[in-house]
Amino acid sequence: MENKKIALIENLGIDFYNARLRYALHLQNLGYEVYAIVPDDGFLVKIKSHGINVIAVSNNIRGPGIINKLKYARDLIKIFRYNQFDIIHTYRLQPNIIGTFIAGILTKSKIVNHITGLGAAFNHFSIKYKLMQLVTKILYRFNNLLFRPVSVFQNHYDIKDLGLKKKLFCVKGSAVNEDRFSCDSISISKIDFLIKQYTLLQEDVINFLFVSRLLKEKGIVELIEGFKLASKKNKIQLLIVGWFDDNNKSSMNQNSLNDLIQGYDNIKFLGKQNNIPEIISLSDVSILPTYYREGTPRFLLESMAMKKPIITTKMPGCDHLVLNNENGILIEPRSVDAIDKSINFICTKELKKMGEASYKIYKSDFSEKIVYDSLVDIYKNL
Repeated sequence: MENKKIALIENLGIDFYNARLRYALHLQNLGYEVYAIVPDDGFLVKIKSHGINVIAVSNNIRGPGIINKLKYARDLIKIFRYNQFDIIHTYRLQPNIIGTFIAGILTKSKIVNHITGLGAAFNHFSIKYKLMQLVTKILYRFNNLLFRPVSVFQNHYDIKDLGLKKKLFCVKGSAVNEDRFSCDSISISKIDFLIKQYTLLQEDVINFLFVSRLLKEKGIVELIEGFKLASKKNKIQLLIVGWFDDNNKSSMNQNSLNDLIQGYDNIKFLGKQNNIPEIISLSDVSILPTYYREGTPRFLLESMAMKKPIITTKMPGCDHLVLNNENGILIEPRSVDAIDKSINFICTKELKKMGEASYKIYKSDFSEKIVYDSLVDIYKNL
């Protein structure tokens, strides 16, 4: 293959490391010269240690205020002036908008925008959020008209909502690390340590797992309230793995979470964890009652890769993961009652059989090979 030079631009170094590193290594193996363009948030050395070229931008684009955006744009201008890329592949809203505009003006690179979900602005319908939606659509359409980037979506709902017309592709999900998220690669000692560390209930208990940023739009409040109701009828345990986002107004904090789970020994908050494969392994059902505008939730894909049934909502990015009552249950968003009923229902089912169905769906539609091959095919046809 011709040695093409490609830039992968992510919001954060941690996002690149967790979600794009395997893909970057795959591209290198195919002969591409790969550069990660990310802020220095402590992950640059880790990314470099895998042999990926890194160009740092000085600012966290997710920080508040227009100044951060202008500084980020300034850094991209410098990078694009001194580096010639054949392909510039941007991920997420702000790299898509800012990166495409600057690359379109300064370079002759082929541009790929990866829309990994529409986010919080498309969750609400107040005047403020409708204005944010309108601005987002205008900016995407402006770039699309002037610079003709290829747009890669993770679900068809986002294509419809943004209203883009040309060079559109749908690649389901972003793949998961199949070496880590495999039933064959689990550390039993790590599982035993987790059980002891958090005094997890073990005997005849069905474990439900939630992994996410602790935003209210992820359905965490409804989940806890619904789980409390279901606990009256079933021997169940809820494991909450997540982190608080100080930059997001809808994030819970430690006090608000403690107030919700106080008095319930079968609801365990494990905080932010690195041992997600082991935690999924010791769980029986993965649950994400989100009403956030997801692309395709990585946690659910990881769970499916590890043969777990899932409960999630009839929301863009989630509903295409479930064949209802086969590999999981689809429920209405924002409903405590629906969560209660879905837990009661799934506790009566053969979970191993549902988990096998999840794995079959994952392998047929969402595997690393399928996702990576689809993206490389897009590059070949630019």
